[in-house]
Amino acid sequence: MFRRDGDSYHGVAFYNTSPKIIDFVKRHPIKPGRHTITARVALERRTIHVADLQADPEYKYVRRDVDPIRTELGVPMFRGNDLVGVNMLYKLVVQPFTDKQIELVTTFADQAVIAIENVRLFEEIQEKSRQVEEASKHKSQFLANMSHELRTPLNAILGYAELVLDGIYGDAPEKMRNVLERIQTNGKHLLGLINDVLDLSKIEAGQLVLSLNDYSIKDMMQGVYVAVEPLAGNKKLNFKLEVPPDLPAARGDERRLSQVLLNLVGNAIKFTDTGGVAMKASAANGSYTVAVADTGPGIAEADQAKIFEEFQQSDSTHTKAKGGTGLGLAIAKRIVEMHGGRLWVESALGSGSTFFFTVPLRVEHQAGKA
Repeated sequence: MFRRDGDSYHGVAFYNTSPKIIDFVKRHPIKPGRHTITARVALERRTIHVADLQADPEYKYVRRDVDPIRTELGVPMFRGNDLVGVNMLYKLVVQPFTDKQIELVTTFADQAVIAIENVRLFEEIQEKSRQVEEASKHKSQFLANMSHELRTPLNAILGYAELVLDGIYGDAPEKMRNVLERIQTNGKHLLGLINDVLDLSKIEAGQLVLSLNDYSIKDMMQGVYVAVEPLAGNKKLNFKLEVPPDLPAARGDERRLSQVLLNLVGNAIKFTDTGGVAMKASAANGSYTVAVADTGPGIAEADQAKIFEEFQQSDSTHTKAKGGTGLGLAIAKRIVEMHGGRLWVESALGSGSTFFFTVPLRVEHQAGKA
């Protein structure tokens, strides 16, 4: 085969070829024209078969320091209308190739073009994937840095608002208190969004590391229940916690698993207007299973996979009216998977939703890390 480089054809692959011929071809690039079979095939774009090169008046590619070639066959290799190579076969004696042999070489040349194109595409895809991965890392690092920069002044704003409301600087007028309470409410909401972006960027950059310690799943779920019970009470929802008393001891990142559970329960309360929400836990086969069930509007089957992707939400009008960034479930799924577990949902429109996640009872290593 050959490749075109300016006014020369350079050999790029040799099969069962004399080392002397290989060395000669490397030192003597094949020029366009009719003096070699390779150049002639490239010029005429067709198969060239010469039974005896010494009897061919146009053949000028003299090999004084190599074994003499007597019979040569050149088959063009096309990708569409583009000539990408020439498949060359030779014999050191005068012995023409048969029609069947020429047909076989032609078939091989066609398949070789496909193989070469597949390799080229594979290498191109690998390079594009590398570039995308590098860009994603830079994006994640940028988001992580920006999130830190945003959190610092925002925490200061929330802190000063808290001090004024507590009367540290004297009694604040009622109108001022109303404004400060709005600042706190919206500031905390913004802080939550920033924290979500920071967590996601850390996960994508491989910088989020689990802090593995022993913990009580009962205590963890009780803490979540106490934290969100007022939200359920404000909507007059029936809020239940069902945890067996004999659950075995656990090991994992309690804070991160609490974050997962808070997200699931918070969503359940947010999207449920009547009825109730229930948290349940069980242990079997070396794993915990935690379930959060609600009597909300349910999730269409077409949306059930999408809601676990970044910045994605259900397409329902009810979901859009409730707001949100679509990051919470994506982060929860990643945290569960870092524990070696799984997060999924079972739901149908009009029948509520139940979110489940399983994690091993004892997590000794973060998934993906030794």
